[in-house]
Amino acid sequence: MALPQCAICRWLATGGAVALLSGCGTFLSHDGPRADAPRIYSGVRLDWAAWQGDERYIERYRLKHPDYPVADMPLSFALDSLLLPLCIYRSIYQWLAVPPGGW
Repeated sequence: MALPQCAICRWLATGGAVALLSGCGTFLSHDGPRADAPRIYSGVRLDWAAWQGDERYIERYRLKHPDYPVADMPLSFALDSLLLPLCIYRSIYQWLAVPPGGW
């Protein structure tokens, strides 16, 4: 049974809105308070830590728990892949320019 095109668009829009409002791991980890937090695939790392119950990782970098880590993981993987060049640049800059204790 095929859905009409407008119904498919509504389902995609609703799913995208739910995913964005649920607390995307990528945005939660890139906007974190610690400058020394890992940035490369950080959303997937945060989702994985939340799914496995690794409180030490989340508390170490003072990050917020994602609401639905398993559902968010594929979306975070896609967004982390898009942001990978920026994350590599930022990580190299942080490694070379930022003192170990931060600014």
